[in-house]
Amino acid sequence: MTTAISTVEKIEYPALVPDSRQARIIAQNLGDEPMRETDLVRVKTPLGGATKWTVEVNGNQETCDELVGILVGEAKRGVLWPDPNPTEQRPVIISNDLLVGYRVSDDLGSVDPAALEKYRIGDRRYDWAALSSSPEFGYGAGGAGKRVKESRILAILREGDVWPVLVTVGPGSLASWLPFRKRLPCFAYEAVLGLRLERAKGSAGQPYSMIVPRLVGELSEEQGEVARQLYTEPLTAMFNAPPAGATVVVNED
Repeated sequence: MTTAISTVEKIEYPALVPDSRQARIIAQNLGDEPMRETDLVRVKTPLGGATKWTVEVNGNQETCDELVGILVGEAKRGVLWPDPNPTEQRPVIISNDLLVGYRVSDDLGSVDPAALEKYRIGDRRYDWAALSSSPEFGYGAGGAGKRVKESRILAILREGDVWPVLVTVGPGSLASWLPFRKRLPCFAYEAVLGLRLERAKGSAGQPYSMIVPRLVGELSEEQGEVARQLYTEPLTAMFNAPPAGATVVVNED
């Protein structure tokens, strides 16, 4: 039996100091505009079980075995597509918290409008928790897996970058991500993570790339607080904003 105590490496990010040049660059570039998901580089999980990431850096493509950076933001995301295998279609419903879904398109595709109407709770708003576990859209829909797709979006700030990149943890990777996330020994914005890819197989035997996380190290409390103010707070507001196309009616009684 070992009595050794594991320690986590403390990592310094030189740019994460109060009133840093990085903070001034962000303020200057944003101006009065809010941060939007479309402003950030999205790193796609490769298809077919590939185990290398491809990242766009200033118009150039770079490949790497592992994405390493601070977890400065995280969002829940739920999507109901008009068809089980969408291409360029817009989602019918998007949820930013897996509780309430917003209708963002009237192109229903193969979605049964009567089934969808059962879960409407307001003006273009739907009970996502009930819808996502329903016979029509949850497990068992059409004799397959969930018709709705749930995921997490991670904002990863790599050392030397001014802006974080976005990585989607899809259904096939949630089993490895969620327990890891709950066991972090620090605030998320203090955690320096490594994201690797492993080849896995789905229920039908098809290969896919599964995200496997690890804790590389931690920031100091001081640098973590800078990361929280500079990145986590505006990213949280960005992730929680109603999706584009949603119409929200506010009662002024």
